[in-house]
Amino acid sequence: MMRPSLPAMMLALSSLTVSACAADKPAAAAAASEPAPETTAPAAAPDAASDAAMEFVSDDAIARRAEFSEAMRDVEERQKVFGDSLERVSLEGSFAQGGLLFGETEPGAEVRLDGDTVMVGDDGRFVVGFGRDSALTALLVVTLSDGAVERRAIELEDREFPVQRIDGLDQSKVSGFTPAQLEKIAADRVKKDAARETSQTAADWAEGFDWPVTGRISGVFGSQRILNGEPKRPHSGLDIAAPQGTPIRAPAPGVITLAEEGMYFEGGLVLLDHGHWLESAFLHLSRLDVEPGTRVEKGDVIGAVGATGRATGPHLHWSLKWRGRLVDPRLTLGEMPGAGGDEGG
Repeated sequence: MMRPSLPAMMLALSSLTVSACAADKPAAAAAASEPAPETTAPAAAPDAASDAAMEFVSDDAIARRAEFSEAMRDVEERQKVFGDSLERVSLEGSFAQGGLLFGETEPGAEVRLDGDTVMVGDDGRFVVGFGRDSALTALLVVTLSDGAVERRAIELEDREFPVQRIDGLDQSKVSGFTPAQLEKIAADRVKKDAARETSQTAADWAEGFDWPVTGRISGVFGSQRILNGEPKRPHSGLDIAAPQGTPIRAPAPGVITLAEEGMYFEGGLVLLDHGHWLESAFLHLSRLDVEPGTRVEKGDVIGAVGATGRATGPHLHWSLKWRGRLVDPRLTLGEMPGAGGDEGG
């Protein structure tokens, strides 16, 4: 693929200068249940006068002015300016669509991902996530307490996701909702939004994640769902089939922000805040063993497997969100202990 010319790249950089304040604001996806696909508008072509003026801009000037990912969409151009190493910042995790990256830097540092401010703990830990349809490149900018700035162009794996057909669902849970059902769905949304208004600063996610339950994997993150023959949004999490009443354990520590029975789609629902806007959601529970505001440690029982809400049989649906972006729980886990774990429909 042909790379953009230096003048064209500089025009895009120049256009960012006047909109920097707007780019500093948190992404709207932080409040969304299902993030919209990320899009980037193409830069306008520079005129002849701009071409002549920009021939004399140094590489150092480019690096100083490139603050956001939109400045360089092509990963080769980003890496040519910023390189691919960080001296005072470490990153580990899944460099892929749907992945989480766990970072650590010096206390007091400021971190931005594609221009959006990232929560950093007092110990310098932070986490960033990428949605199913995330762009394949991102720019991480870390400003240290002494004023030094480190940048990393992040390249993500382009994943392919399967198609999953599920028939036999109660049609009232799929489409054709009555006014009363729509009212119930809206009321449930208010409860979930209220539970997600804040996030703790403790990095509970730093302890890592364990399987909340073991069994056959009956649904995977990102698969295109066709429910009763109707195409729907991609699957938001990981489904694990297990017998009714099987205990569900917290995969990582955190604070319960919602524990509610009778949700229209989710049935029994528990939301668990792991800190830094990283949240687990556990759906279709037959029993809830926790209350909002309580803290749980990894391995604590939070409820039991069920088939409440929109479900055809007993299983746990576990989803992970970072700032409203759905990410893949499977990428945080090792192999499932014991037997089972085969993927199926």
